[in-house]
Amino acid sequence: MQSIPQTQPADSGPTGPESDERTARGTGGAKAGTGRAYTADLVRVALFTGVVVAHSVNGLSFAPGVERGSHLAGTLLHLTRYGFVVVTLFVLVLSMHGKTMTATEFWRRRFGLVLWPYLLWTIIYSITDHLLIRNNPFPSAGTWFADLGGDLLAGTGKYQLYFLLISMQIYLFFPLIIKVVERYADHPWRVIAVGAVIQVGMFSLYHYTPRPLSPFWSEVLEHLWKTVPMYSMFIAIGAVAAYHHQAVERWLRVHWVLVVTCALASAALSVTAYWVATSPGEVPWLANSPWNPVNLPWLVCGFALLWLGATVWDDRRRSGRRSGTRFVSWATKRAFGVFAVHPLMLDILARAGYFDRLFEWFPGAPAVRAIVLIVTALVLSLLVVDVLLRTPVSRYLVARPRIPLPGERRVRNALERRRTGHPIDH
Repeated sequence: MQSIPQTQPADSGPTGPESDERTARGTGGAKAGTGRAYTADLVRVALFTGVVVAHSVNGLSFAPGVERGSHLAGTLLHLTRYGFVVVTLFVLVLSMHGKTMTATEFWRRRFGLVLWPYLLWTIIYSITDHLLIRNNPFPSAGTWFADLGGDLLAGTGKYQLYFLLISMQIYLFFPLIIKVVERYADHPWRVIAVGAVIQVGMFSLYHYTPRPLSPFWSEVLEHLWKTVPMYSMFIAIGAVAAYHHQAVERWLRVHWVLVVTCALASAALSVTAYWVATSPGEVPWLANSPWNPVNLPWLVCGFALLWLGATVWDDRRRSGRRSGTRFVSWATKRAFGVFAVHPLMLDILARAGYFDRLFEWFPGAPAVRAIVLIVTALVLSLLVVDVLLRTPVSRYLVARPRIPLPGERRVRNALERRRTGHPIDH
């Protein structure tokens, strides 16, 4: 098999597997330098925050009178799942540019970064769901193991873990993806157009297929959305944007008015379509499904607006102005951990009665309830992730190397100096 481009390993997308913190920042096409892709870092942090927002709002959507508004927020925040795919491909293509690596070597290096977290968090949630969720007692041992096996195969261990399954599929097909991108480097719109055709077809299949279906087709639709065809256009956008990323960012800067206008117009289209398809107390599932074709313009244009914002921020950072670079880097290291652990925090808060307390404290303020829950879930998740980062299993749970405890390096250096007979500096 032909080799594929490679540089030093980097964050391979929004799942954020551990890395040496470097991604390629080339000039587009085959001429690439090295450096941090700070735009991708900021977009990744924003997307992960959006996931916590979506799941927190959804957790409060059961109250009378708020379901319609809550699901509208969720409709717009479906942008996160497709944005994840774009960032994953963007960073993968950049990080694989410059050297050679066989497909087998690539798979050996990459799969372990996401496989262990996927396995361990699926097991963790298979236990905590029965401990924390009411009216969900432990089944028999045989049933529990059978359910665990099914969850591992289908990505159903928890509602966010499906994306790790998608990430592994992206890794599997990445050698083919990079060949296609390089083969049509001078015709990037062909790649995106083919991806768009598949994307529209998948959205239409899910949205317009009559129900009910036979058991076989019901099972197919139950899981087909967790396969790469459902994300084909966003795979193409991420890969092509990485290969031509400086040209893409120049275009965004020059045409920022068009980008903002398209994002606002597409958001208005999605909101209008949702509002027409729903009514107070009645929200059909297809109205806010992740694959409603009417939302496709928003999923593309909203992400372009997000990347434009990150590009403007990166310009400010490179000019030497205060831009919160340290915070973005700090948050990037913790993004995957928050992604993995925040449903557990929400389950703990629900079991502890915190959701009920929010309704008591803010009876007529659903927006305030949501904001308080979002902040609480984020803070708790970050605290737990910081603890996990300092444990020997950090690489397997939060996909990052262990962070030494305060003073640990100093003690280790002192012991090494003593062992080797060098004087210890005080």
